[in-house]
Amino acid sequence: MDRPSVHSVTLNRELCKGCINCIKRCPTEAIRVRDGKAAIISERCVDCGECIRICPHHAKRAVSDPLEVLDRYAYKIALPPPSLYVQFNNLDEQDVVLEGLLRLGFDSVFEVARAAELISEATRRLMQSRDLPRPVISSACPAVTRLICVRFPQLMDHILPLISPMELAARMAKDEAIRKTGLPPTEIGCIFITPCPAKVSAIHAPIGSGESAVDAAVAVKDIYPPLLSAMKKAAPVEYLAGAGRIGLGWGESGGEAAALMSTERYLAADGIENVIRVLSDLEDE
Repeated sequence: MDRPSVHSVTLNRELCKGCINCIKRCPTEAIRVRDGKAAIISERCVDCGECIRICPHHAKRAVSDPLEVLDRYAYKIALPPPSLYVQFNNLDEQDVVLEGLLRLGFDSVFEVARAAELISEATRRLMQSRDLPRPVISSACPAVTRLICVRFPQLMDHILPLISPMELAARMAKDEAIRKTGLPPTEIGCIFITPCPAKVSAIHAPIGSGESAVDAAVAVKDIYPPLLSAMKKAAPVEYLAGAGRIGLGWGESGGEAAALMSTERYLAADGIENVIRVLSDLEDE
């Protein structure tokens, strides 16, 4: 399993003060200080974003138009993840968010939660076959997958051999759009609404496949302000949502495991430190 050569987490040397807070936080020891500035070792970085969260000198980049990427494609598909819905308080239905995305300039939406339901079904079948090495580790989070590559390579055989819901959603959405529009794949853009930098790296340098079906990504924090405004103007439309409770549950802690609806014992870990603790225990058997 190759490690990515493209990273979404980069260093702004002008802002760096060499305070070493990021070094203390990095889960793979991928950061060093050289000449008073932090330096990232590309081969060890998993794009978890912990260094960004802890950096006291981090400056939020200005985003003039987060949806500028839409201009590249004749037909634009938004791929909202289950975690997008929980960003809005008192949300009664998914359609409000989906209609808001259409108002922002997308031609259609395809919920990643729909693909998550299919991944859950495929996982149930694989688990029933008893051929997978136990314990099975989810392949949905690219940061965790890359963390295993870097720090726990002996656990790689335990990673679930399935693509992520994001990747499956993009493939399904693009196939639907080709049948609907007759456009070639190069004119159809699948844009993922990403909650983390590791997903961006997974688009540019996917693990386990040669090329991602996702064409671009827009960060949740960048699209949130214009989307919230568009949602307030959204008028009632035909039913857009296609995902059920199982798929939407992937946006909650333990939701992926709960979606299996099986008697298998499972453990859900939030936060990179807890994940490392669990992986270390697995490594030590």
